[in-house]
Amino acid sequence: MSEVTTTAPEQTTTVDRVRALLPEIRVRAEEIEQARSVPRDLTEKLRAAGVYRRYVPRSHQGDEVWPDDGLAVIEELARADASVAWVAAVGSEGPSFYAYLPADTYDQIFSAGPDVIHTGVINPTGRAVRDGDGYRFSGRWSFASGCANADYICLNGIVEDAGQPAGGPPATRLGVVPASQVQIEDVWHVSGLKGTGSNDIVVQDLFIPEAWTGNVAELPAIARHPLDQRPIMARFGSEFAAVAIGIAQGALDDIIDIARNKVPATSPSKLAADPVAQYLVGSLATDLHMARALLHEVARADQESVSRGRLNGAAIAIRRARLARAASVAASVVDGCYNLSGTTGLFESCPLQRRLRDVRAVTQHFMLSSRSAFGPVGAALLSNAATG
Repeated sequence: MSEVTTTAPEQTTTVDRVRALLPEIRVRAEEIEQARSVPRDLTEKLRAAGVYRRYVPRSHQGDEVWPDDGLAVIEELARADASVAWVAAVGSEGPSFYAYLPADTYDQIFSAGPDVIHTGVINPTGRAVRDGDGYRFSGRWSFASGCANADYICLNGIVEDAGQPAGGPPATRLGVVPASQVQIEDVWHVSGLKGTGSNDIVVQDLFIPEAWTGNVAELPAIARHPLDQRPIMARFGSEFAAVAIGIAQGALDDIIDIARNKVPATSPSKLAADPVAQYLVGSLATDLHMARALLHEVARADQESVSRGRLNGAAIAIRRARLARAASVAASVVDGCYNLSGTTGLFESCPLQRRLRDVRAVTQHFMLSSRSAFGPVGAALLSNAATG
């Protein structure tokens, strides 16, 4: 009798499961745009694929990945649809916010499993008033991406009567609540990232127990994920830049497909045979490679810096400037692909038209804005030169 051998089935990764969803996401891109939100059933498929557990610590059954690995998920999603990628990025940020809560609260959030969908706004546009063993939050918070499908929502309010020294930054308080406790106002009528449902969150005199609040001006008391040892503003932005990289890769895919079939006016052959088009596509592909390399260099530096303690202001500014550069180069790749498409790109049926709007919305985010990212780095360098 011959010996029977069996092979253990290969384990799929989150990236594998996301790639299996990409054909459906591409087909539903127009539906997502028209709805101005990612449909609930698609959000649940992303949840089942493991998208939202990537940065949840292993202590709470998550994957506890580093950004250098986790970014691939967002890049792949953005290659299919930028809005889906954006809400996936925002929805995965929960562990970094919840780390500022007491340990029992953190455990409660993940008590049913690691696949928790988050949204929130770090900008303290509301107020928090101390009331006994908690705070009463009131205000409006804009750009709460994916709020219609979130499980928990973070609010950040300026603490009234906090006794802050004159001239210093105001004290703030982070509050976390189940999404059912807030009012969502539909204001998301925009040109790019239309499907992110980044509506306003409104609350009035909402009491949040102290156990569900925290202070983001200090490092978390317990570092469950190694990145919890970094200031909150020194760990954000890389996944947003990954959206821009994914959009650019999708645009490059689009122009290659267009060039295979398009015969430009007055040309005897297809666009793919045009030497100028060949030069431009080669240049754009190289620019995209550089932007992706810079993004992943930042991600690896995030990991390597954990052991060196808290980052200073200059290091945080340099990190942000590099993310902004990666995103701006990715946007220029999309621009180049759109320009090369000629009149084909004018039509709404051409995905380049949507990618152009989406990537420009990405680069408007304050973490990726070239307008404000490069100045602090240049000022520091020139200040050193002036005194050296």
